[in-house]
Amino acid sequence: MSSLSSLDLSNNQLSGGIPEHLAMGCSSLQVLALSNNKLQGKIFFENFNLTNLRELQLDGNNFSGRIPNFLSNISLLSALDVSNNQLSGRIPRWMGNMSFLVKIIMSNNHLEGTIPTEFSQLDLLLLDLSVNNISGSLPSCFNPSKIRQVHLSKNRLQGAITDALINSSTLITLDVSDNFLTGSIPSWVGSLSNLGYLILNDNNFEGPIPMELCNLSHLSLINLSHNNLSGRIPHCLKITKLDVSEVCFEPCINYNRNLYDKIFSLNDPIEFTIKNVSYTYKGKILPYLSGMDLSYNNLAGEIPYEIGNFREILVLSLSHNSLTGPIPPTFANLMQIETLDLSYNNLSGNIPPEFAVLHFLGYFNVSYNNLSGKTPERIGQLGAFDESSYLGNPFLCGTLVQKNCSPIEPPLTPKASTGNSEDDGSIDMIVFYVSFIVSYIMGILSIGVVLYINPYWRQAWFYYGEMGVNSCYYLVVDNLPRKYRC
Repeated sequence: MSSLSSLDLSNNQLSGGIPEHLAMGCSSLQVLALSNNKLQGKIFFENFNLTNLRELQLDGNNFSGRIPNFLSNISLLSALDVSNNQLSGRIPRWMGNMSFLVKIIMSNNHLEGTIPTEFSQLDLLLLDLSVNNISGSLPSCFNPSKIRQVHLSKNRLQGAITDALINSSTLITLDVSDNFLTGSIPSWVGSLSNLGYLILNDNNFEGPIPMELCNLSHLSLINLSHNNLSGRIPHCLKITKLDVSEVCFEPCINYNRNLYDKIFSLNDPIEFTIKNVSYTYKGKILPYLSGMDLSYNNLAGEIPYEIGNFREILVLSLSHNSLTGPIPPTFANLMQIETLDLSYNNLSGNIPPEFAVLHFLGYFNVSYNNLSGKTPERIGQLGAFDESSYLGNPFLCGTLVQKNCSPIEPPLTPKASTGNSEDDGSIDMIVFYVSFIVSYIMGILSIGVVLYINPYWRQAWFYYGEMGVNSCYYLVVDNLPRKYRC
């Protein structure tokens, strides 16, 4: 086996550790792939002679312990994948001295400490350290000129993004989600001309969305949700799909640096919420993922009608903000959209009936706004959504919210004058006088009938009447001047 150059035993049920004779006897081995097995223990023992390795794939196993220092002897190593294991400890600083290393994947482990500043010496194309316990800040000197993908999500990174990656114009994916990053989104992100996936959600970013992001003509997915962003949504943002002609989606196991410059790994997942459920996407579907998620921020103002030009977008979530104004009718142009969430804002006006033509819509929510008018008819894809999609809009009516839409009655208009205003007035006054006299007479007659029928009430009536007359008489006499008294 001394002349063996490539060994791929991935996707099997291999268990135990890596045999020592493999590490010692295959001195010509350039590619070793043991991915997705049940291997465990330390990665290698100290008896190690694979100094000609170019690519080492040990992902998807149960390796534990630290990354061994003797891997630094593999001076020609260009790709290292130890993701999805149980590795712990710090990331070795000696990795920054491996001048041929262009691909580092160490996600889903228990690595800790900071990102070595020595990484700034590498001409990396792909760095994936996601889902670990890495802390500290992103080194400001980290500016690989040819890097394509950076995955640092679900760690403990903190502080502001200063000048890291400022010169990495080839960057396609920037994922620093689920960390503790603060400050504003740097305006220089707009100079990353090839950026396709900008994923900054679940941090503590604040301030406005930089207008410079409008310069990103290849942006396919932007997720800024669950931050403290404020201000308006830039009307000039553009969402498209990744240009597959510019990248290499195959394994590209070729060590020609010119070919490596076009590598885009489909095995590094991106997490995104579609139909109100968070999914992890990778593989050949990734280039077709397109969406915008700005939910759970403090954004205000009206929704730009230009968003209706994102004809290939699959997801649009603007929920839990303070957006105002109407729902742009141009949203009817989003013919490929599957998720449209505008809930928990201050939107007003009607729900555009043109939404019935959105045939791929699988999740629709406009609840808790100030929308009015009639809910859409149960036609097309809109017929699949119930009352929960419209809750919290007190001025909506229709069968979907179980509230009748009463027709608006025209205001009463006064009749035209006929020129007999005096006659009309006299007729009204006659009716008034007649009704008053009749009512008075009826009252007197009623009292007389009651007194005639009931002798007790009749006696009481005359008794109290006589008492009232005597009281009035003595009241008057007592108050007369003395000269007028008898």
